[in-house]
Amino acid sequence: MATYEVALVLLVDPSGAVLLQHRDGNTSVSPNQWSLPGGRIEAGETPEEAARRELREETGLTASELRPLWSDPRPYEEGFPHDVTVHVYGGTTLAGQEDVVLGEGQAMVFVPRDEVLARSLAVSSALVLRQYLNAVP
Repeated sequence: MATYEVALVLLVDPSGAVLLQHRDGNTSVSPNQWSLPGGRIEAGETPEEAARRELREETGLTASELRPLWSDPRPYEEGFPHDVTVHVYGGTTLAGQEDVVLGEGQAMVFVPRDEVLARSLAVSSALVLRQYLNAVP
């Protein structure tokens, strides 16, 4: 069983919309689903460093402040043969959709908070987004 760690970023714009990536169909993890931007933590990186790097690579955006939101093993998913620890960081941005550069996936979109849970979400992102949306008015 493969073991690795990933870092994700829950980035919110001034309207409260959440930045989500529509993953492409060629990825082995959560193909064609919506996810928080992020990816594997590389050797020598802290989870926060990886979160910042992945956000920049996948969106062209940077975040001034990121705070730890959640860290745990990836929720069980049938047919997913990996042991993954997920680290999620939250932050806000003044950036708008016009500032987003698609670096990976089919789309990278600020989704209004009342539409987030209607998307077909990747398992880790779904868990974190439900918690976040229930906790933040």
